Amino acid sequence: MKALEYTLYLGTDDVRVAYHLARVLNQKGGGAITARGQEAGRQTAVVVHILEWQAFPLMRVLETARVAARTFNVQVSRGVLGPAPREAILEVARQALLLDSLPVIAGPDPGESATG
Repeated sequence: MKALEYTLYLGTDDVRVAYHLARVLNQKGGGAITARGQEAGRQTAVVVHILEWQAFPLMRVLETARVAARTFNVQVSRGVLGPAPREAILEVARQALLLDSLPVIAGPDPGESATG
């Protein structure tokens, strides 16, 4: 499977913070991810390539980055996720909502268009 790309933007222009977060993620990821810090306009970013999302899920990437950023009094301001398997996104929902298992996902109500 192709790696997922998840870019986390930080509320600082200090690229040293992004470099530090990338080091923390690389250490915690144990080979399941690779991360690098970089400048991103007036912000900085950490670009994370998740090689094994089951071993190091998206929520764990985000929470690890948030905790590390807090030590610098910096927020993770937003994220951008490249193409990802449906299962990876559903796992984010399961973890964020503290669900033991996922509910049945229903389609649109009869007579309703898919766009709302």
